Amino acid sequence: MQKKLRTSDIYLRQLDYKFISDFETFLIGYYPKGHPKAMSHNTVMKHLQRLRKIVTLAYHLEWIDKDPFVRWKPTFETKQCEFLSANELSNLETYVFPLERLDRVRDLFVLSCYTGISYADIIKLTTDNIVLGMDGSRWIYTKRQKTKTPVKIPLLDKAEFIIEKYAENPITIVSETLLPVLTNEKINLYLKEIADAVGIKKRGLYT
Repeated sequence: MQKKLRTSDIYLRQLDYKFISDFETFLIGYYPKGHPKAMSHNTVMKHLQRLRKIVTLAYHLEWIDKDPFVRWKPTFETKQCEFLSANELSNLETYVFPLERLDRVRDLFVLSCYTGISYADIIKLTTDNIVLGMDGSRWIYTKRQKTKTPVKIPLLDKAEFIIEKYAENPITIVSETLLPVLTNEKINLYLKEIADAVGIKKRGLYT
């Protein structure tokens, strides 16, 4: 804005399709501080969608006469995640990490593998989600965060071992969750460290 429009701020009513297109071009070539590369295409789309929500609200409140996003359509690139092989998962499970934080994140990922529950859903699990099934075994009863679909998942021995491992963890006691949680950003950062240590090159180790 300072270079092209010679200003540090503009009014909502000054927003138009050209501004949105220019902003998109700027984001595509922008290198966030502390990051080794520019933002991905999907990240750019998410930033624009956040701006769109604010502008749409302004339009509905009649602060502006027209919606500058009316002709703008987001496009997302589909990313294919590679699944870990049985051997890779075994190597991940048995690897001895020198740092507790890496050991904990590895356990969270492995639990996700043995339950099919995403990290976003795992961090919300509490003891109330553990139910004794008709077969006498313990099950996880929960809902998918994105779809609100109810799911019932039997607890395999390895998954149950991880849950028991952190039952008395100070973080789980304070947060009243089944597992010691971390932010998604931290999880992905540590998973990259874990993947490098174990020698896994696939994208399947990222949340």
